[in-house]
Amino acid sequence: MLIIRGATLAGVAAAARLARLGHEVTLVTDGDQVGGAGALPDVIAVPAAWRDVFKKSGGHLQAELNRVHVELVEALPREYVLADGSTLLLPGERGAQYRAVAERFGEAEAARWRALVDDLDDLWHAYRRHALEGIAPVADARDRAALWLDVTVGQLAERVDDRLAPIVLEAGGSPAAPAVEALSLSAERRFGRWRLVDGDGGALPGSLLLDLLARRIEERGVRLVERCESSPDLDATLPDRPLRAVSAEDWLTRVPIVGSDGVVRASACSPAGPAPWAELGSAALAVYELHERLTGEDCRPTNVAFKLPRLA
Repeated sequence: MLIIRGATLAGVAAAARLARLGHEVTLVTDGDQVGGAGALPDVIAVPAAWRDVFKKSGGHLQAELNRVHVELVEALPREYVLADGSTLLLPGERGAQYRAVAERFGEAEAARWRALVDDLDDLWHAYRRHALEGIAPVADARDRAALWLDVTVGQLAERVDDRLAPIVLEAGGSPAAPAVEALSLSAERRFGRWRLVDGDGGALPGSLLLDLLARRIEERGVRLVERCESSPDLDATLPDRPLRAVSAEDWLTRVPIVGSDGVVRASACSPAGPAPWAELGSAALAVYELHERLTGEDCRPTNVAFKLPRLA
């Protein structure tokens, strides 16, 4: 019997994946609501993370949405309040972003904005390797440079017109935070913004995805208990620390998937960050590590020979 402590989004996602891999799983809630206390945002970024957790836990997301007569559709462009008090609707698509900025601020400023987000796209690749695809630490100066850990959000904001700077600062959370904290600008342009609607096109809360995931762990036979004295095999509780990094050194000390104590952890405080899709990513990494420890079997996507066990 595997014990997961923490009914957070990471804990529920890990429970669903591990149960599908054939493990008997107990999820210790500590009396908390399944999925954590906070509701999911209604705008869904990186929907591939949700598709992956449903696929790897026994059924496609689209099938679940069809069952409850729900659609995943593109959301409206995000509206930002600029430094002069005006607003700007910023589409997700690269060319549309350029045109929206050019219309308000001219071609030169649109080119600067596009170059900034293009550079964040490059940063995304380094971030993905360290935070979403593996558990290797930042080992040397080359890794640190690839992750722009010595570039702050404030410095990114200085690359664009003062009126556009609040967009960068809002994405990054704090001027002193490392540039990696502003990656949502790249993620939204790469993967778009999505929302759930009913059959009549009416908006539905993003937390419906969590309801579907909770149903999935019930289907997989995950046992829910409020308390358990045994040590967990996977700790998915939320540590007592800020969700977002406020400095490069803070980012470097975020909760690793495997700590120096050998404990496997998954949370919104992992190097992947606090966004729901990032928390789902931390759960996936924790599951890969724990399953391999227990069985010697590599279930990572890079192992093309791995096959999920048949459902009973």
